[in-house]
Amino acid sequence: MPASTSIKVPVALRDRLAGRAHRDGTTLAGALERALDASEEQEFWDAVRRQNAATSHDEMHDVALRDDLADSVDDALGRDGW
Repeated sequence: MPASTSIKVPVALRDRLAGRAHRDGTTLAGALERALDASEEQEFWDAVRRQNAATSHDEMHDVALRDDLADSVDDALGRDGW
């Protein structure tokens, strides 16, 4: 079993967490982990949106639709009947 520790949280927060854990069919630790995972995923996508907003439409279009026709690896795959 993994090592564990205790944390002090207000009763109202513990009750909210327990409610979430019950609805999700998990433990308090599982509910905390899911909340942290969701928060980290949200931070990631917020950073993606910020980066995309800072990139011009033309730059994104050029990258998204670029076809590297000079790629010798593609030619080799074609010759091999891939």
